[in-house]
Amino acid sequence: MAKIDTTKAAAQAVAEKLAGRKQNSTSSTNSTSATSPASIPIDSRIPGLLTVTPDLVPGMMPPFQPNQYHISDPLNPPETLPQATQSQLDKGMKIYEGATRSLKLTGAALDLTREKFTVIGKHSKAFGAGIQAATEIERVKGNYLDYLNQKEVTTQKSVSLDVSQVKTIADTNISVYSKDELNQKLVLAEIKAEELRLKTIESEGKLTSFKAQLGDYINLKS
Repeated sequence: MAKIDTTKAAAQAVAEKLAGRKQNSTSSTNSTSATSPASIPIDSRIPGLLTVTPDLVPGMMPPFQPNQYHISDPLNPPETLPQATQSQLDKGMKIYEGATRSLKLTGAALDLTREKFTVIGKHSKAFGAGIQAATEIERVKGNYLDYLNQKEVTTQKSVSLDVSQVKTIADTNISVYSKDELNQKLVLAEIKAEELRLKTIESEGKLTSFKAQLGDYINLKS
């Protein structure tokens, strides 16, 4: 039984020695990343957009060496295991819980911002649709005003046509009366001319008769 314990102890010592070497090699590399955490770059093509690539992930991870927590004998844990006091646990858990709440709030703020941007996009689409509707309404108003204006022009032409038609009818009737009046004047002129002609004939007859009587009287005196 003592031989078995001695063998187990020797094996544990070798395992711890190997773990210590690996721990030293890994802790030296991780200590640098722990003291200077990798910052997430911003895409220069899209200002403000964070960029994460696989090569940046290790620098974003907290240092963790699983070999430090290797246990070869569960009933006899090695004293080399990383240790934390109760006060460290309480303090650390409070910090991590607070940081978790902070990340949750930040995530909620980003979710809200995402929804805000979605609504902004919808608002812009609705606004654009409103502008298009207003444009169509103004176009229809313009067409309606053109219609009313054309209607007035047509009405004015209709009034002008009615006036022209009435004037044509009046001028036609006037021309009939004017022709009749002219005919009447012509008849009167003809009658007057005939009266003058008859008077002239009568006067010429009287003059001839007077000359004949005068000749007879002269002959009798001689």
